[in-house]
Amino acid sequence: MDNLEILAKRIEKETGFKIAEKIYQGDYYSRAKIRNIIYAGTYKNKPAVLKIYNDPRETDEPKALLNFNKINKSRKITAPKLYQYKIISPNEGWLIMEKLPAGTKYFKSPLNKKERKEFLDLYLEYRKNFPKIPHRKLSLVETLPAGEYHIFRINRWLHLANSKEGKEKKTVLKTAEFIPRYKMAMELIRREFSHRRMSWGHGHFKPKEIFKVSDELYYLTDFAHTKMYPEGYELAFIIWADYMIAGNWKLPYHKWERGIKDWLEDIKPIARKLKIKRFNSLIRASLIERVMGCILADVVASDRPRIEKIKRINLLYNLFDDLI
Repeated sequence: MDNLEILAKRIEKETGFKIAEKIYQGDYYSRAKIRNIIYAGTYKNKPAVLKIYNDPRETDEPKALLNFNKINKSRKITAPKLYQYKIISPNEGWLIMEKLPAGTKYFKSPLNKKERKEFLDLYLEYRKNFPKIPHRKLSLVETLPAGEYHIFRINRWLHLANSKEGKEKKTVLKTAEFIPRYKMAMELIRREFSHRRMSWGHGHFKPKEIFKVSDELYYLTDFAHTKMYPEGYELAFIIWADYMIAGNWKLPYHKWERGIKDWLEDIKPIARKLKIKRFNSLIRASLIERVMGCILADVVASDRPRIEKIKRINLLYNLFDDLI
């Protein structure tokens, strides 16, 4: 039995939460590394969910959720009520939350044109109501300049990919193809983000984390990634989550890239509303950061089949070359 499942049994005894079923399990780039488990059940005779986490990255998800619920003034976007929680360490803890109302629907990626508009309207509502000031002292990494922050994270993913490739009999990442692109990416990121700011954000605002109760009410979930991020990160992250990851990787590049272009067309008006300066150069560099992360962590360090890894890497190389 996994350590998180053992902890779940202990939480049942200590809190009175009654587990009905496991509804989600999150991995850290590999099925062998479970980072969280979510159970449905009841708490004090009310439907509730229990989330238990042990993440290699530091997080204070319960406090981030509490702070959002305290600050948020929106009538359209809300978050689950927090009933009880415990932070065991900077990486480990649990929280018992409100269960979302019956009939709640979730967004399925990749989104169509109409859904993208609905989602981006919600993004603007979120940005207007999300806390602007951190609820805690910033970590050392969060105080880095924006470019160095990106580079630190890319190199962390490089370590993951390097470890995975070292265990494989036949690697998928060819040095002659990857390293020149890696160098160009680092140079462009340092240059573009040398004058860009860092800002406080949810960190995982993507279709999978938005649940629709009605046209007037949506729930935002998963506050485990709330921290400081470079300007432009969230907009590129949306494209990464909805299409780089969830788009049809079996398509030829000229058809696959259409999904990226469609997102860019829809995001430009959002950038104007947010008064982002020099948006074209910012989104270009932000997408290059996402391409690097996607290749290293989401593809190479993952458990995906070899044939899928190779096809995805080729798509991402083509996108990188177009962006650079």
